[in-house]
Amino acid sequence: MAIREHITVDIATVDINDEYRVELRQRRKRQDYSPAQARALAAELIYQALAAENAIDEDMHERRGRLVEGQIRTLSGEVVL
Repeated sequence: MAIREHITVDIATVDINDEYRVELRQRRKRQDYSPAQARALAAELIYQALAAENAIDEDMHERRGRLVEGQIRTLSGEVVL
């Protein structure tokens, strides 16, 4: 009799930080990947880069709208003095 268990371990994660930069975190500083893993990581990096660019565009659109009114406003609509 044998007991088998499959464990999933993240070897790399990709996120966007508060400054709209793409962060890659790896388990080790130097990591090697299989071709399939490398393609999946590259796809995730591209996806997060596009998400960061979209977030920047949305933020700039909101800022532009607040400046066009002639008064700088917070996201909740309050006038900044």
